Amino acid sequence: MRKEQVLLPLVRGVVQRPRLASAFFRFDRWGNPFTEEIFRDPYPSYHKVRADGPVVYRGLYQQWFVSGYDEVREVLASDKVDVGTQIDVLLDVRPYTGLSEQAAWLFRHFLLMLDPPDHGRLRSLVAKAFTPRRVANLEGRIRSLATSALDGLAASGEPTWEMVEAYNLPLPVNVIADLLGLPPDRWHWARHNIHRLVQLLDPFEGFDPADVNQAAAEAWEVWGALADERRADPTDDLLTALVEVEEDGDRLSRDELVVMAAFLMGAGFETTASLLGNATVALAAHPDQRDLLRRSPDLWPNAVEELIRFDTSVRRDPRHTNAPLTVGGVTIPAGSNVLLMLDAANHDPRHYDDPDALRLDRIDPRPISFGYGIHHCLGANLARLELKVGLQCLLEAAGDYTVDPSAVVWKRSSTLRGPTRLPIRPSP
Repeated sequence: MRKEQVLLPLVRGVVQRPRLASAFFRFDRWGNPFTEEIFRDPYPSYHKVRADGPVVYRGLYQQWFVSGYDEVREVLASDKVDVGTQIDVLLDVRPYTGLSEQAAWLFRHFLLMLDPPDHGRLRSLVAKAFTPRRVANLEGRIRSLATSALDGLAASGEPTWEMVEAYNLPLPVNVIADLLGLPPDRWHWARHNIHRLVQLLDPFEGFDPADVNQAAAEAWEVWGALADERRADPTDDLLTALVEVEEDGDRLSRDELVVMAAFLMGAGFETTASLLGNATVALAAHPDQRDLLRRSPDLWPNAVEELIRFDTSVRRDPRHTNAPLTVGGVTIPAGSNVLLMLDAANHDPRHYDDPDALRLDRIDPRPISFGYGIHHCLGANLARLELKVGLQCLLEAAGDYTVDPSAVVWKRSSTLRGPTRLPIRPSP
């Protein structure tokens, strides 16, 4: 039995009982990483992490933590780490052991969970269909969807707008669903289906295997049927492009089409919706930067990068060493679990001047949020475009809106960050 099979359920049980967690982490020098305060604002806690160095082993967690920008980038670029071993470990631990064969296969074959050579083959095929030109052509459609949603909020006459349910989630959901060619009457289903599957990404929060199994079965049925339709009757959408893409006679199988559609659907909205929420909060907290954008609209491309750096939606990225790896002057043994702290790396004071400040004119922010190397986010440009257009439309519609920080509810997740409730008060 691997130690993780005992440790993960133990930590999960502690995390889900706040009083027990407080006692459990009471004497740990990093403190309790699962408090509401940390979920609300994790960045001050990283000063304690950095005091131990950019690469450090913590026996309490049985893993290595990498928090430095250069060190995270070096690990991501290394062929001495893999992703699949971590997934195999999870699948041997409760509640993952309760997954159906179908759900486990779906999770195991998401693009982010694959290693070479499978990863390279699938990514190459998808990249031929999911082209920069296809993404760039979406700007008008994104603006139309954003304006329509904001017009609806304005017409409600409510003094506050709940952004997560009315804007942050529907916008990227509708964009990626439309791009894939999913019929509009299925968009609401797609959002909730992926939300159930995304639970698999956080090993500390737990999930109901029966619910995830049902979501996986639904995904297989809907995406499989749509793939069959596109094979028989092609249209001008991304799923058709995925059906037709070919490289040296190699094509995506029906199972691979189902997994890729579900993966692109999830990757295309869950993190982007959170980025929109995080940026909305950040601009309200820094009205001088919001004014700077209005005065200097040419800053938008750089501002998007800085907002992604300042408060990213993906906090952690796990890896496993398949050979000894020396990084930051520290050698991580083969067979080690490694946790890359992307949000901490984006605030590394050795890489960024005054990293905890939001400066939309910061020179070359270049966040590590979208990863690096072979697993660099395939949809990074789409996320950037949605964030830019979504925020532009929001500033036009809501003016100098305000946010009450005490009214914002944040995700309870060590993997993903973003508000689950975000009321704003628009201003003319």
